[in-house]
Amino acid sequence: MLVDIVVIVKKQGRNRRVLCKMDIAFIVVKNISRGGGIEKYTLELGSRLVKRGHNVTVYSMRHYGENVSEYEGMTIRYVPSLKGRVLEKGTAAFFAVLKACRQKHDICHFHTIPAGTWVGLARLLKQKCILQWHGLEWKRSRFNSLSAKIALFLEKKVIKHKIPFTAVSLTQCKYFNETYGIDVEYIPTGADIKIKPEALEIFSLGLIPQKYVLFASRLVREKGAHYLIPAFKSLNTDYKLVIAGDVPNEDEYKQELIDLAGGDERVIFPGFVEGRLLDELFSYCSLYVQPSDIEGLSIALLEAMSYGCRCLVSDIPENLEAIGDSGWSFKSSNVKSLAEQLTAMLEHKNNEDNMAGKAIDRVRNNFSWDLIADQFEKYYEKVLKI
Repeated sequence: MLVDIVVIVKKQGRNRRVLCKMDIAFIVVKNISRGGGIEKYTLELGSRLVKRGHNVTVYSMRHYGENVSEYEGMTIRYVPSLKGRVLEKGTAAFFAVLKACRQKHDICHFHTIPAGTWVGLARLLKQKCILQWHGLEWKRSRFNSLSAKIALFLEKKVIKHKIPFTAVSLTQCKYFNETYGIDVEYIPTGADIKIKPEALEIFSLGLIPQKYVLFASRLVREKGAHYLIPAFKSLNTDYKLVIAGDVPNEDEYKQELIDLAGGDERVIFPGFVEGRLLDELFSYCSLYVQPSDIEGLSIALLEAMSYGCRCLVSDIPENLEAIGDSGWSFKSSNVKSLAEQLTAMLEHKNNEDNMAGKAIDRVRNNFSWDLIADQFEKYYEKVLKI
């Protein structure tokens, strides 16, 4: 448990506070090594907290790949859950709370509403909690009308617990303040500045450096690939379009994208990509496009910026918040607007030589994972004093 002592040391001529060792639990993820945005966030934050001397436990679902007891210094504990897009995270979180409260962690860090529905139980069991918002769940494309209403209902119920909340975008912080009159701590998503690898593996996909457009995300409707494919197909260009990504239980949408491509050999679907190939795809694309309708604060976009990619995004507030003045935008959900911007950018009519540097600097100064770890350390300490 946390000891209420803070040590002051001298480092590089400045006083630096050394936070005491904390025991932190994350509830709940799929597969920490191969998951989506929440898994990536947990991995980057959790591994840094471990290196700073804290104990980190990650509660994970059993049915998402290999089971390991430790990863990047974090203890991985598995919990059962019902399978299915709507029920699995909520049921996994229920069992995670029961386990976590027996362990008596200093902080239980809940991700999103499905997991957060059990913060009341955790508090009843005398557990300190925070809830991190990664987006507005009731807007997600995976929810039908009834599911969206349930998600909104659960949002309102969770808000009433008045636990400490954080959100990954200023847009979300503003929403919760204006809708519920509550203050939410802004702690964004992050990325690390990358060193470009030598181009090797992209050639296996038939790609030439700087001659392709990249989309890298989960293949779900809210990410907007169904706007990008027809917009790209309307262009008279020898560039290729790479649609990198996959997701379980979205076969219908994936088939829709394949049908939209209509056999156009310029459109490539490499599936789920990771490791060196993903690094190369970001490093050598001519343009990264994020045509999403809904975001929290996109890790994929920040990753693209960290490589110095030219980035074109839909003009939803979260994308504009991430990109600042280091990229370009088009009218969201508008294929014609997207096609016009694609044409201009591939013909380099609106290119700016310093944009790569601007994007990298923006990530370094605003979205560094180390800065985010600093923020959470201080926030956890603040919560423990409440």
